Amino acid sequence: MIQTATSRPQGPSGDPIDQIEQRLSRANELYAQQQVTQAEALFQEILNEQPTHPDALQALVVISIQAGRPLEAKDLLSRLLQAYPEEPLYHDRLATLLESLGEQAEALDVYRRLLEGKPELNDSRYNYARLLRRAGQLEKALEEYFECLKRGIRQPEELYTNIGVILGELNRPEPAAKALEQALQLNAEYVPALYNQALLQEELGNWGQASNTLYRIIDLHPDHADAMARLAHGETHSDPVNPLVRKIKRALKRESADPMAEENLLYALGKIHDDCQRYDDAFQYFQQANQLSHRRAGPYDAAAQTAEVDALLQTCSGEWLASITPVSEQPLIFICGMFRSGSTLLEQMLAAHPALEAGGEIAYFPQAVAGLEGDYPASLLAGQEQLTLLGEGYLALLKKLFPGAEQVTNKRPDNFIYLGLIKALFPNARILNTVRDPLDTGLSVYCQNFIAGMPYANQLQDIGHYYGQYQRLMEHWRELLGDSLLDVEYQQLVTEPQQQLTAALEFLGLDWHEDCLRFQEASNRVRTASVTQVRRELHQDSVGRWRNYETELQPLRDVIGG
Repeated sequence: MIQTATSRPQGPSGDPIDQIEQRLSRANELYAQQQVTQAEALFQEILNEQPTHPDALQALVVISIQAGRPLEAKDLLSRLLQAYPEEPLYHDRLATLLESLGEQAEALDVYRRLLEGKPELNDSRYNYARLLRRAGQLEKALEEYFECLKRGIRQPEELYTNIGVILGELNRPEPAAKALEQALQLNAEYVPALYNQALLQEELGNWGQASNTLYRIIDLHPDHADAMARLAHGETHSDPVNPLVRKIKRALKRESADPMAEENLLYALGKIHDDCQRYDDAFQYFQQANQLSHRRAGPYDAAAQTAEVDALLQTCSGEWLASITPVSEQPLIFICGMFRSGSTLLEQMLAAHPALEAGGEIAYFPQAVAGLEGDYPASLLAGQEQLTLLGEGYLALLKKLFPGAEQVTNKRPDNFIYLGLIKALFPNARILNTVRDPLDTGLSVYCQNFIAGMPYANQLQDIGHYYGQYQRLMEHWRELLGDSLLDVEYQQLVTEPQQQLTAALEFLGLDWHEDCLRFQEASNRVRTASVTQVRRELHQDSVGRWRNYETELQPLRDVIGG
């Protein structure tokens, strides 16, 4: 039976309209019997007589969504809200639908109007705050979460956990840690708070604490895939049948394991077996994991990627670059390259210099460009005003996240797609491009679980194609950007670190500093998949790692050569 609200239309005398109620009961029976077409017709018949009947409207909303007709569901929910503006349930459902349609501003407005009239609705305020966070309005989301706490919301440990996560996103690790502690004071076994505490501990370089917290989570919830995966990636393993491996394999055998958990655990097993030099077994696990990731991320569109690079080569010309009015003459710093090419290591080594602060993977440009009118890169031709606002927004974000910092590095690897835009807005920007053996890079990409979903990362031939397009675009940027761009080779960085770092610092206009060779001792926060690796002493273990999988990597080698 379709679940509905409790309100009912009334006849002139105040008694229920029996005939309509009987048809409603019959429609629900038909729906329960999966006779959806007949049920829908009967619900519609009820609406013809009672255009605002809430149960019929709600039932048709459910049927429309299940039938893949979200715009029809949107219209029905809007009718419900117009007829019953005091019913919070309808606001929540409409806002959820609008969010799924990508209409975040409209969804936020639904909650805003509801809370103006009913500020006591804590659950709706919680949903409003959650949506604000997803929309990137982090400070406003914090305000609403604190308002929920002030009004005595149920399960406040959940609120404190969300607050801690947002404070972490705003680069305020100390208040974030305190918020998570408050959550755990309220409920010492609240796993989301424990897990986010472990992540923060790891990011701050406190692996011992993080490890203890993760094992505590597993004691509480033996199936917690994320905790097991963090332990697999955070430690170096020598025994392929150690207790953690047994826990992971038991979790994989349980029917309750969801695809995302299974994916995480298979990558974890691959990593552990790689540590143990059981390369055949490791690759089998990585292969299974990538099959699941491919199903989740969807197919890679090689033609679309090639077309985007073609368009960038045509759009971002010297003539276009000269036509854009710069936003700032500041020597902003960007580190880019293929994912898994050594960008995190370079950033951490540079961030040990007292004049630099590591910004990590600041996702501003991919998100901001998506908000421009038209498809990228055609959107770059939309006009100066939009580009100016975009550039000013980036400067404001740096000031907000890193107040008082002299210079901040933005280590978002795929910023290489936006280098023309970056150079146009910030002509004095300094861009460091990390370069690594393509086979080592491709293997590392294949062995990494990209939660956000990167379709090219799950098949070796697709990685090879994407790498080729990256190379093609970088050749264009080298010609266009000239001495604003410096390549830093990973192999030389780990074998001749002082020589490479000296050159990079000179490129940034900075003198040599010995702390750059002691980067692993720094207490700064690292937020990246490479967090554990960059806390280790400098090593060359990953140089030439592809040779352990020489046969398996043949599809990649066929595309890139070698």
